[in-house]
Amino acid sequence: MKHLIFIKFRSVKIAVMTICLFGIFFGISGMRVKADEPLIIVIDPGHGGENLGGEYGQYREKDLTPIVAEAMKEELEKYEGVEVYLTHDSDVDMSIKDRAAFAGEKNADFLFCLHFNMSVNHNLFGAEVWVPATDTYYSKGYSFAQIQMQHFEDLGLYLRGIKTRLNDRDENYYGILRYCTQEGVPAVLIEHCHLDHPKDQPFYQEGETQWKELGIMDATAVAKYFRLKSEILNVDYSDYPVQEIPVPVDIVRPDDTEPELSSIEVTNVNEETREVTVMVSAEDPDNYILYYEYSIDGGNGYSEFMEWPRTTWNSSLKTNTFTITVPYDQPVDLRVKVYNGFDLFTESNIISLEAIPDPERLKREAELAAQEERRRQQELADLSEAPLYDGSEEEGLDKIRQEMKEFPVEERLEQEQETDSVWYVLVLLILILAAMIFVAFFMARKIDLLLKDKKRR
Repeated sequence: MKHLIFIKFRSVKIAVMTICLFGIFFGISGMRVKADEPLIIVIDPGHGGENLGGEYGQYREKDLTPIVAEAMKEELEKYEGVEVYLTHDSDVDMSIKDRAAFAGEKNADFLFCLHFNMSVNHNLFGAEVWVPATDTYYSKGYSFAQIQMQHFEDLGLYLRGIKTRLNDRDENYYGILRYCTQEGVPAVLIEHCHLDHPKDQPFYQEGETQWKELGIMDATAVAKYFRLKSEILNVDYSDYPVQEIPVPVDIVRPDDTEPELSSIEVTNVNEETREVTVMVSAEDPDNYILYYEYSIDGGNGYSEFMEWPRTTWNSSLKTNTFTITVPYDQPVDLRVKVYNGFDLFTESNIISLEAIPDPERLKREAELAAQEERRRQQELADLSEAPLYDGSEEEGLDKIRQEMKEFPVEERLEQEQETDSVWYVLVLLILILAAMIFVAFFMARKIDLLLKDKKRR
């Protein structure tokens, strides 16, 4: 019985080992077959047809993305073992779902969706990559996006980050990522820069040559991610250090909270140059600080967005010191906003500064005061020439000076006018009294004559 059990156990062991060997063999064979198969890349130029995408000035997004995509395709085709397809190669309307279905039909290893950005208030700038929020689609997308971020940084673009975004059903917000996930195709959405911001315009406004350079840059990032090599380009990325990102166990949600800290202090005020130096402290434990802006009227109006200093694209410094020039003769209520990678902000405390006096105004006021003093001195000199006092000339001048100090010119003029009025009334009263006396004398004389004439009769 024991012998039979041993035989059965041995048979099961052999069977298990046989299955494992077959599994290993076919697994290795599968890997080899897969290695011999070409890498399938699908590039999706954003927009097309009546869907213009972003428009700014003479530039339309649907005109830029096909040129970038074609340059990316041509560059990738120079690498070994790669097949590259465009979702569309003409200016046509194509639904997002059809673009993803095209990638699924081609059994694509990856889809790269190319775009240019714009913001509602035309205040955002920089490049970003949107990735799916779940499973290996997130880890593969994020792993590639880190390489793309490095290329953006080398080009000189400000990095807005690698992000996920969800709709109200907890699905990928961007349709191309949502439908590609349904098709089983890893995908990312690349936003190269903002068409509507002066800081980003130098990266695309030189024309088609510059757009093609963006496509070549994207292709190089793809080649590094897949560790490709090219004899034509004389490059070999077989050993490129691609960072592996762990597969998340749950949905990777975007940060929906504002920065926890935004605090300011004024470290220096230079009244000669009107320069105020401000130190801002900011923290966001769930994210990083992306932009800051300042206000000098307590938050009613703000400056344009400025870059927050960061050690890497996803790691910001805790403090930032900057200098601003404030206007003369205007009290300042200083306030700062800081924004994280998802454009959520926190306002700082307010610091009130007294107005810095305008030196030109002070100079004009000093000149006017000097002119007034010269005028008063001239009046003093004129008054000193008249012998108004009995004592010595020096005593008279001292008394005049004292009166000049006690009574400003305006008060003296007013007093002189009041004195003149009193004299005028007095003279008038004297004349009236004299006239009355004259009339009374005349009437008395007449009466006397009448009385004498009556006696004679």
